[in-house]
Amino acid sequence: MFRVEASAITAESFAKEFGSKSEPVIVANALNHFSWPAYAPEVNQNGALPHWAFENLLKRFSETSFRAEAFDCSLQIYGNYMDNCSQDDAPVYLFDSRFVEKTTSENDPGMGADYEPPKLFGEDLFKLMGNKRPDYRWLIVGPERSGSTFHKDPNATSAWNAVITGSKGWVMFPPDVCPPGVYVSEDESEVTSPLSLAEWFMSYFDAAWAEYGPNSSSANNRGKMRVGVCHAGEIVYVPSGWWHLVVNLESSVAVTQNFASEHELVNVLRFMRDKPDQISGWSDDIHCGELYDTFCDVLRKERPDTLQRALEVLDRAPKRRMTESVWDQVTKSQAEKVDQGFSFGFDVDGEDVDGNGSEGGVE
Repeated sequence: MFRVEASAITAESFAKEFGSKSEPVIVANALNHFSWPAYAPEVNQNGALPHWAFENLLKRFSETSFRAEAFDCSLQIYGNYMDNCSQDDAPVYLFDSRFVEKTTSENDPGMGADYEPPKLFGEDLFKLMGNKRPDYRWLIVGPERSGSTFHKDPNATSAWNAVITGSKGWVMFPPDVCPPGVYVSEDESEVTSPLSLAEWFMSYFDAAWAEYGPNSSSANNRGKMRVGVCHAGEIVYVPSGWWHLVVNLESSVAVTQNFASEHELVNVLRFMRDKPDQISGWSDDIHCGELYDTFCDVLRKERPDTLQRALEVLDRAPKRRMTESVWDQVTKSQAEKVDQGFSFGFDVDGEDVDGNGSEGGVE
């Protein structure tokens, strides 16, 4: 996966090299460059740790309830779980979209005051909808081996994911490549994938890398699979429509936001227009079938030129139909790996590999 130093890229160069090309990238040393309070060192008996290190969050919000997959629990209880989940095949992930509201009080400005969305990625046009915008930001906490299986981000948005502590391994495929082992319905409303991250890595990673990695024998597939490690202080950019899997290589605290800039606006509008039944993240009192018109009305008032450019492209583009993926390359030798244990296939101390097979990436 491409890497670039935060100090070496501007909003304009990001738009040219990554945003307009729908190209994933890891922005190194980003949180120091952006001077996020969340990443600022806080000295305690264990040395200097980021303000959002888990033990520091516990001091502020130990009794605050957060969503951890299918249930809610206090941060203290979740911390106890993280300390005792080493035998779990699929550790439970804390993934909360209301963390800013939950942590804001008269005595604490809350976690929303500790970071600012990077201007690097362009204007988030959903922000123009005010309180009618969909869920868009999440606090993510999890132990080693926790994470999320392959998915696309909601409503055809793009996303950035900033790691405060720990490190995360990423595997990505472009929109036109359904990940090996993942099966989707024709309209992509239903996705079936391996039950756990470990299952996917043991059963599919090697064959996927051979087929879609930088040394693939197929010129059409070569370089389409992107693999990278996002370390503490770094941000990864996930373009609209890209399939991605994320695994914590060590216990981690991170924050992520989905957004709709001019780069993905056509995709977002197409999704809202053509798949209103798949729209997610809005409150129950907002009718999803009306969101396309509502969003267009807001843009027509606030960003008319941007909307006009997007609609011109949208009107020209044919409606695309997705077909179900078939993957028949799981070999007997791969199946035997189940009994041999596994690692997640990331060299935490090494360099990431970009889609062209070279080390490092863009400087």
